[in-house]
Amino acid sequence: MDDDFSSDSFPMEITIDEFSALGKKPKKKGPPAKKNPPKKSINASRFVQEILDEEEEEDINTEEDEIFLDPGFDMKTETNITQFGKELEDEEEGEIEDGKDKGVPAVMRCFDTAKIYAKAGDGGNGVVAFRREKFVPYGGPSGGDGGQGGHIYLEVDHSMNSLLPFRKTLHFRAGRGRHGQGRKQAGARGEDVVVLVPQGTVVREAMKGKLGKGEVLMELVRPGQKALLLPGGRGGRGNASFKSGNNKIPKIAERGEEGAEMWLDLELKLVADVGIVGAPNAGKSTFLSAITAAEPEIANYPFTTLLPNLGVVSLDFDVTMVVADLPGLLEGAHRGYGLGHEFLRHSERCSVLVHVVDGSAEQPEYEFDAVRLELELFSPALAEKPYIVLFNKMDLPEAFEKWESFRENLQSRGFKPYCISALNKQGTYEIACTAYELLQKERREKKEIEEWQNPQDLNHVADAIKRERSALMSDFEIIHENNSNTWHVVGAGIQRFVQMTNWRYSESLRRFQHALEACGVYKALTKKGVKEGDIVIVGEMEMIWHDEYEKESSARSSKRDEGMIKAKSSKRDEGSIRWPEFG
Repeated sequence: MDDDFSSDSFPMEITIDEFSALGKKPKKKGPPAKKNPPKKSINASRFVQEILDEEEEEDINTEEDEIFLDPGFDMKTETNITQFGKELEDEEEGEIEDGKDKGVPAVMRCFDTAKIYAKAGDGGNGVVAFRREKFVPYGGPSGGDGGQGGHIYLEVDHSMNSLLPFRKTLHFRAGRGRHGQGRKQAGARGEDVVVLVPQGTVVREAMKGKLGKGEVLMELVRPGQKALLLPGGRGGRGNASFKSGNNKIPKIAERGEEGAEMWLDLELKLVADVGIVGAPNAGKSTFLSAITAAEPEIANYPFTTLLPNLGVVSLDFDVTMVVADLPGLLEGAHRGYGLGHEFLRHSERCSVLVHVVDGSAEQPEYEFDAVRLELELFSPALAEKPYIVLFNKMDLPEAFEKWESFRENLQSRGFKPYCISALNKQGTYEIACTAYELLQKERREKKEIEEWQNPQDLNHVADAIKRERSALMSDFEIIHENNSNTWHVVGAGIQRFVQMTNWRYSESLRRFQHALEACGVYKALTKKGVKEGDIVIVGEMEMIWHDEYEKESSARSSKRDEGMIKAKSSKRDEGSIRWPEFG
C-alpha cells in the first residue's frame, strides 16, 4: 500500500481546486467585516502552545535537511468538547437546578458524585523531509514520525475522602505528541495525566438522559490502584517510513491518530468497616464520638449530619477499624425522600451495620422496622450483612421504660438488641468489641471467596480501545439509507485510515484510492447496487459515485468497470468542488 503507484492503475479519480490544495478558502464578495469581532473565551495556555508548535515547524528547515511542507500544514488544534459533552453538561446543570428545589446543598451533591470529561492526547504528525548534505546529492527521505499522545490514568489517593475536588475541575486532557522532525527524529511523547480519585470510587460511562445509570467500567477500592483508562493516539509516520524499492522519494506523511475521549460518571462509596444507620436524631453522631476521636456536629434536632463522618476505633495497639456515621433515613428514602438516600450507597461497602434506635421515640419498634425496610428496598444485600441493633438514650426515663418491650419484640424476631447511653458512654466499648468480632469473621469469609475469584483487570477499557484501533480495513459494513441515495461505509479500520491520512499531499490521494480498491470497497458497493450520482460516505469523507464510460472500460482492465469516485465538499449547497477539511 505504501509503494509507488501510477495514476493509470487506479479505478478512482479525485479532483481538487486550487484553493483547497493550499488549505485556503475563496474570498466572498460582500460588505466589509466589522472591525470589532464578537468576544470569545480563549484558553491562553493552549493558544501559546499552538504558537510554539508552529514555530518549531518553521525551525525544522536546517542546512542539513530540506523540508517539503504544504503551506496548509499546521498543528491540528486540540479537539473541543463534543456536542454530546455539552448536552451532558446542560443536563447536569438542569439536575442541579432541580436539586436546589429539593433543598439539597451543592456540597452534598458533589460529595459522592461527579461528572468529568477525559481525553487522551492526539498523536503527533509525521513530516516530509529529505537529507541535504554536502557531497550527498541524493540523501533520501529523512522525515521522522510523530510522537505518541499521552495516556489518561485513574489512581486511588488514600488522602482523599470525597469527590469535592471535581466540583470545579471537570476536564482532563493529556498532552499531544510532538510532530516529527528531519534527520529521522521522532517527536516527543505527550504528557500523561493521572486523575486522582478517593478509595471506593465507581467509574461509569456517562449516558445521555441516564445520569448514574451507565455501564460500570471499574471499581477502585484499594489504595494505590492505578488503571489505564484511555490510551493516547499513535503518531503519524513520516516519509522515511514510506520509502520502498518502487518509491525512493516519497512525498507523503500521516497525521497523528486522535486520542480517545469519554464522559465519565464518578460515584463514591465510602470504604468503611462499620456503618452507623438509623432515623434522624437517634444519636448516631453521639455514638461515633463516644467510640472514636471524631468530633462530628451534635445537636438536638433532625438532620444535624448532612455529610458522612468517618472515625477510627482503636481497640488495641494494632487493632483498629473505620466507622462511618451516615445521615438519617426517613420512610421512603429508597425513592429519594429526605437526605439519607443521597448516601445509602455508602452502606453497601460496609462489612457490618450498626442500627441506632432512638429509645425516647413514641414507637421505637416502628422506627426500627421503617429503617430496616428502607435498607432492604434499596439493596436486598444489605439485609444479609452482619447487623447490630442499639437501643440508645437509656439515660432518659421514657427510654428506660420502653426497653423491656423493645427487647422482647426483637428477640422474638431473631434479633439481639443492646441498650446503651451514647451520651454517657455506657455500653459503647462493648458494642465496639462486638462489632470488631463480626468484622473479623466477615473478613475471613471474604478472603476465602476472593481466593477463588480471578483478579479484576482494570485496563480492560484501554485494551478494548486498542483492539478497535487494530481492526482490519477489510472488516467494514455498507449501510444504505432507505429512500435516499446515500451509502455509508462503516468500519473502525477504514475510518481510522481516513482520519490519519494527510490530505495535503497528492500521494495521499492515490494511496487512498489504492486502499479502497484493495480492501474491496468498490466491489462491495457495486454488488449492493450503487448508482450514478449516489453519495458515498467513508468516515469523514463524503464522495459522489460515477459510473465509468464504456469506451474507457474497454480500453483499460476489467477492474476499472467498478467505477470511479469524485470527491466533493460536504457542503452540498456550494457549487465549487472542494476537498473537505478535517478538524
